[in-house]
Amino acid sequence: MKVGFIGLGIMGKPMAKNIIHKGFETYLYDLNNEVIQELEKAGGHGCDSVKQVSEKSDVIFTMLPAAKHVQQVLFSEEGVAASAKPNTIVIDMSSVSSDDSQSFAKGLKEYGISFLDAPVSGGEPMAIEGTLSIMVGGDEAVFNSALPVFQCMGKNVVYVGGSGAGSIAKLANQIMVSIHLAALSEAAVFASKAGIDMERLYQAIRGGLAGSAVMDAKMPKIIARDFEPGGRIEINFKDLNNVKETANSLGVPLPLTTQVREIFSSQVANGNATKDHSHIIDFFEKMANHQIPKSNNL
Repeated sequence: MKVGFIGLGIMGKPMAKNIIHKGFETYLYDLNNEVIQELEKAGGHGCDSVKQVSEKSDVIFTMLPAAKHVQQVLFSEEGVAASAKPNTIVIDMSSVSSDDSQSFAKGLKEYGISFLDAPVSGGEPMAIEGTLSIMVGGDEAVFNSALPVFQCMGKNVVYVGGSGAGSIAKLANQIMVSIHLAALSEAAVFASKAGIDMERLYQAIRGGLAGSAVMDAKMPKIIARDFEPGGRIEINFKDLNNVKETANSLGVPLPLTTQVREIFSSQVANGNATKDHSHIIDFFEKMANHQIPKSNNL
């Protein structure tokens, strides 16, 4: 099975690298030539265009910032639809809406191309480790045929239903991650201003009911004031906008998510869009007129 991977950013690069390391013949495309060259040294095959990837691959993964980028890659004049062989499997791992995923599936079907929506959770650390959670929507037989490649990137790979179901699962995931980040930030500022050492607070709480993967991933970054992106604020905000749009169409009120979305909106408006999403701590610190002291002991 020859694999194509389009979109080699914070998440895509380590995901593609894990596919290469597992022995799959892997064809790569990104606008950043340096990352292609890096993955060529790991054993991948760099391509000059989406068309070239499409012509060489049996399974094509896309990992792109937003639905408009996926649309361009799939349906431009020399995009995947026009260039790939019939019976190719296209797997979009971007965070988009369910409507977007269903539209992509319908459009590719006209070309005899199968489509799965397969967004991920776990951030850059789990992408590097190959332990992502991957939630997949589409035809189950197509999912089963692609499973060996999914398992290069993820530890928890789950088929959740028909076309668009993976995207819905991802949006549900983003509701929980975003609200948890806000709760973690609020609690941390509260405790820090009361005089509690953040490292000791983390050790005290992490093994109890409030402990979580979100806390383990983000509390050390908050304490070290390390806001280099593993998951960018602007991407989280985009996901929350997709959540809002989908919830409105379903008639589902989301009072907590709506409030947290405004916190992310504030961070974007204040020039923090490209920082790690744990930087929403900044909102709570300014509200309390207190900044958590930096420590590098964890």
